[in-house]
Amino acid sequence: MKYSSLDFGRFDVVVCGGGSAGIAAACSAARAGASTLLLERYGFCGGVVTAAMIHTLDAIKSCRDYGSDVVGGFASELIEEVRRLGGLAIDDNPGEALTVHPEVYKVAIDRLLARYGVTTLYHAHVCGSIVEGNRVVGVEAALRDGRARIYAGVVIDCTGDAEVVFYSDAGWTLDPELQPLTYHFRLGNLLGKLTWTEWETVMGRALNAAHADGEIGVFGGPWVIRLADGEISINSTRVYGNPVDPLGLSNVEQEGRAQMLQLWSVLRRRVPELAESYILAGASQLHIRESRKLQGEYVLTEEDIQSGAEFADSIALGAWPIDIHPTNGSVGVHPHKEDPPTPYEIPYRCLIPKRVDGLLVAGKAISTTHRAHGSTRVPGTSLATGQAAGIAAALAARAGILPRRIDIRELRATLQAQGAIVSYAEGMPRA
Repeated sequence: MKYSSLDFGRFDVVVCGGGSAGIAAACSAARAGASTLLLERYGFCGGVVTAAMIHTLDAIKSCRDYGSDVVGGFASELIEEVRRLGGLAIDDNPGEALTVHPEVYKVAIDRLLARYGVTTLYHAHVCGSIVEGNRVVGVEAALRDGRARIYAGVVIDCTGDAEVVFYSDAGWTLDPELQPLTYHFRLGNLLGKLTWTEWETVMGRALNAAHADGEIGVFGGPWVIRLADGEISINSTRVYGNPVDPLGLSNVEQEGRAQMLQLWSVLRRRVPELAESYILAGASQLHIRESRKLQGEYVLTEEDIQSGAEFADSIALGAWPIDIHPTNGSVGVHPHKEDPPTPYEIPYRCLIPKRVDGLLVAGKAISTTHRAHGSTRVPGTSLATGQAAGIAAALAARAGILPRRIDIRELRATLQAQGAIVSYAEGMPRA
């Protein structure tokens, strides 16, 4: 086996995956004094916001009160950096989501990683775990010049697919009815100056008519984001598959791109304002809404979310609706925003595997039920759980203890000192 010529030695914290959770974990761990390495399979960070072209930091704001933030700390710093670089999109977008320009967002992330001294390794795909006894002590990564064995005091899995959990046999679930996947794309050279709601209305009318006429099959939404005048991002293709099945995922990636061309053809013919449009870009990957989930010390449920359950070890707030895209072949907009939850607490135990030590999980793969995952899976909440995981890993590495043994009061106090919101007690209203 060919091993990399690079000698990585040992880090206090190794973060796998540079999406929302990963960048928050890496920067927060480094800020807390830990030597930190971030591994990312693409040549840029941002996760679904950049690679899947989501463009929105959902659940930064309360979905009941758009003027109230439920996620602060690192997320606020990142947003401010994007703002300084001119990367916040125009105001005409859904009020519950903060919209960023993906290319500026990538640069803002690079700057924060450098600012906090995170060692960043792009084009590095995690391909194994190093486990001694019952403890994860490192990972293997496939690099451009071979495989690398990288050791750590604590490993944080922010891959979205629970890849480190999988390789470590840490315990995971995969729901039998996974949410559909979407291939997002952007159109330019639009005619007229429609608002985002007007775009959704005229496009929805066109796609529903095309579906009724048998021209197209299933589609979602459409949901529209306006990045600039004359440019929109479209969330509408809908494909079904298992994101951790290699052949299956490859097939639905192709199907998603084919649907993009099919929908674009329909929209050009049926929507006058799109008659001269062209495709600016398609996503680097499908938007994977649901994949493996950790079997953690606690499993967050829909009942916890809807009842506003409180936890002594709460480390973040969530706010997104229970947003489950249908798998029954239905088209258009599914009910999900009609009654969003009040901001709810997420316990630290959702980040801790039951079966192994030395590992934390943040982001989309934290320990939840299928229904609760419909709320926790979004970028804003992932930024919050990522910051908590990063600080927890730094505290554990510094003290030479297991992440499950850290003082939760110290974790919460450090999060608060970094500006994070960890509970209702910090002023978030329940209604």
